[in-house]
Amino acid sequence: MGDNGSTVVLSQTAEQFHILVDSVEEYAIYMLDADGNVVTWNTGAQKIKGYTAQEIVGKNFACFYTAEDVAAGKPQRNLREAARRGHIRDQGLRIRKDGSTFEAEVIITVLRDAKGNIRGYSKVTRDITDQIRSREFEAEKIAAQKASKAKDDFLAALSHELRTPLTPALAAASYMEENAQKLPKEFVEDVQLIKRNVKLQARLIDDLLDLTRITRGKLRLDVEICDAHTVIRNAIEIAGSAIESKKLKISTKFNAKEYHISADCIRLQQVFWNLINNSVKFTSTGGEIAIRTFNDDRRCFHFEITDNGIGIEPDRLASLFTPFEQADPSVTRQFGGLGLGLAISKHLVGLHHGSIEAESRGRSCATSVSRMEAVTRSSHKPSKRSP
Repeated sequence: MGDNGSTVVLSQTAEQFHILVDSVEEYAIYMLDADGNVVTWNTGAQKIKGYTAQEIVGKNFACFYTAEDVAAGKPQRNLREAARRGHIRDQGLRIRKDGSTFEAEVIITVLRDAKGNIRGYSKVTRDITDQIRSREFEAEKIAAQKASKAKDDFLAALSHELRTPLTPALAAASYMEENAQKLPKEFVEDVQLIKRNVKLQARLIDDLLDLTRITRGKLRLDVEICDAHTVIRNAIEIAGSAIESKKLKISTKFNAKEYHISADCIRLQQVFWNLINNSVKFTSTGGEIAIRTFNDDRRCFHFEITDNGIGIEPDRLASLFTPFEQADPSVTRQFGGLGLGLAISKHLVGLHHGSIEAESRGRSCATSVSRMEAVTRSSHKPSKRSP
């Protein structure tokens, strides 16, 4: 009676174990005979590998390996290693019923009887594709961060190195221009050309320096109450020589009644100059540029500049404010520049809690518009803050 009771308990335990193994879905758990043919098949195996028990039982487990692994004898080699060592761990590509592959982590354990004879093998397989992708993504992310930092460090060092020799060159060109009456007439235009190009080079380097400050979070604002209309006039004056050389027609309508802005006046002028310079750069000789300011119902200050330049394809507008990108590669070749001015302007406007946008009906269309919105602070006293 006691033996029968033990037999019943063992039978129940075996049944419970079978139910437990069969219900596991995250692992393929199955048995192989001594030759590697599938003997049992659980729910997890069907889920991971795609075969039903009726389809796979009796077939050799080599069908789960890639053709390259089968040709290299890996399936049988794994069984021999498991038999020699007791169990092995393996990781690599495995094939599902539909032919798709997945990254698998496998444990093969040899099963022996009381005399030490091999009765078969147990095999546990887990799909680790997501974990592999996650690790690869994290590694790529870390590598990208290191590359970005290396790039920022390089640009910062390069910008400082390039800026240093330009300062005396610009001072010398300015001195010669101021004393042009002492120079031979044929050299006057050359001096002006030198000064313009040195200033342009300095502007490009300053943009690189600003970009490195932005990426490092070190760009700070010195905030006070600014007369936006005065700042715009100053920006137009700075762009005056370029406007005059292209014989552009500039019209202004300062309609905003609330035009005092809580801002860093120097940075605000940089934004206005970038927007004006962008229009000047891409507008043909004799073209027109219109500048308008106004307030909306929230008393926000709006700056709008419209030109009849080359235009931008609508699907390229998003890249307009991305560093080192311009709306069209051909534009870079024709007009030059690093593609930093508008990207820096967008960041500066964002630091002022404003917004900036552009619109165009496409290349060769009549009108391109850039708009900037900022909050007016005409009734507040000047304040200093850094974002």
